[in-house]
Amino acid sequence: MSYIGLDVGTSGCKAAVISPEGKILFSAGEEYAFVSPNPGWVELDPAQVWKSVLNVLREIAPHAGDARTIAVSSIGESMVMLDKDENILYNGIVYLDQRCKDTLPEIEAKISPYELHQITGVSVNQMFTLNKFLWFRKHMPGLLEKAEKFFLFGDYITYMLSGVRAIDPGSASRTMFFDARTLEWSEKIGKLFDVPIERFSKITTPGTALGPLRAELSRKLGLPDSLSVIMGIHDQCAATLGSGSLLPGEVMLGQGSTESINCVVHKSHLNDLIIENQLCFEPYVDKDHYIIITGNLTHGSSINWFIRNFYENENFSYDELYRNCPENAGDVFFLPYLSKVNLMDPKNHALGGFVGIDVTVTRPQMFRALLEGLCYEAKVSMEIFNKIGVEIKKLTASGGVSKASLYMQMKSDVIGFPIHILANPQAGIMGLAVISAVSCGDYDSYTEAIRAFTETAHTYSPGRSYIEQYHKYQIISQSIKTLYDKLEEEEDVVKDGPLF
Repeated sequence: MSYIGLDVGTSGCKAAVISPEGKILFSAGEEYAFVSPNPGWVELDPAQVWKSVLNVLREIAPHAGDARTIAVSSIGESMVMLDKDENILYNGIVYLDQRCKDTLPEIEAKISPYELHQITGVSVNQMFTLNKFLWFRKHMPGLLEKAEKFFLFGDYITYMLSGVRAIDPGSASRTMFFDARTLEWSEKIGKLFDVPIERFSKITTPGTALGPLRAELSRKLGLPDSLSVIMGIHDQCAATLGSGSLLPGEVMLGQGSTESINCVVHKSHLNDLIIENQLCFEPYVDKDHYIIITGNLTHGSSINWFIRNFYENENFSYDELYRNCPENAGDVFFLPYLSKVNLMDPKNHALGGFVGIDVTVTRPQMFRALLEGLCYEAKVSMEIFNKIGVEIKKLTASGGVSKASLYMQMKSDVIGFPIHILANPQAGIMGLAVISAVSCGDYDSYTEAIRAFTETAHTYSPGRSYIEQYHKYQIISQSIKTLYDKLEEEEDVVKDGPLF
């Protein structure tokens, strides 16, 4: 007997068949591209995502003859709207999209940022669903009137698989109109902004059996007709669970396109310090625990950007790129702010770049500076955990970039804490398998399932010190942010009229 985990991300989807012992028996993936109809707009086509989902499920089907369950994890924030005939009305606006900046004053005019954060667990940031809803109302009002059903991508795919409308609390918390403490849609915020929360999916506990796979899909894909669709979870929660992070103080470092640094805390730790530091918190796998999320939205994207622009049309391998890295970047620094949408400081729209370039600087040195900059930003996040009184007990890294030994050693050195690397880097898929295993009764608890499903392949321990360079980075970073604040002030003055 086995389980199917289906992870739907921003750049692609992947599915895997997992044994009750936590072994991946077969996996498949498919990439899809963003849609960018205007500068700064970043969208996903739900029809293309669903097509890719069908493709990967069809590919794993011959290996899933004894699968009992399928569960979905996915990105949050991005909204999928269907009309009464189940037609898709518009693409999903992704968290990297920059069009919703003007919705923030409208939100703060109706509710204080403190109260909003206290209810929803998220700070006032244009990345969340409420901003997208308000943008549609202002710029495409007819669209909202036609919408019969509202989804995020996770519950949309779950609906397409099962015909049941259900969303987990972690995903729902990314909307900015979910009460993260009562674990229900917020009637107060719904009324304040005239959001028809009754047209969103029902809040459902992860692991709940929703029903069988649609019969037509079973026939079309070759999957078992007995396959049960169970309630999955937000991708960040899935990856945290699949990394083995279950107890307070255990942290997952998601090393993908985005670096998500997720720390498990008990609900008793949800205090004002979290709100004062603009940290997002979201429900985890039970009612007593949450994850606090920090990180960098353009983590692996920074590496891909560098390769695309500095090594285009050249034959190279990632191994060679890391192998040619110098011992240090000297006084070259990289600020990895490749989007004006900022998770850690939503009101600062500084952009990144290299500082300290002269005629002697080489591409390998710049690449080293880029990796160091990513590590410095991770240390900023870790210091915030200390600031709010969370004692870090364990760091576990997963995701594609965690395979780069030079980078992970560098990150351990910069943070000053051991980093454990999973034997299986697909933590999100493994988290879904853990949920399935407990839901099926194969394991009595998440603790028991995690013990069987997760294995550490390697541990990087701190060696060299980066204290001096990190201090320089902090000065440069703050100076750049201050510069962009002043530039925005000047732009506002120009918009309001001539200086004289």
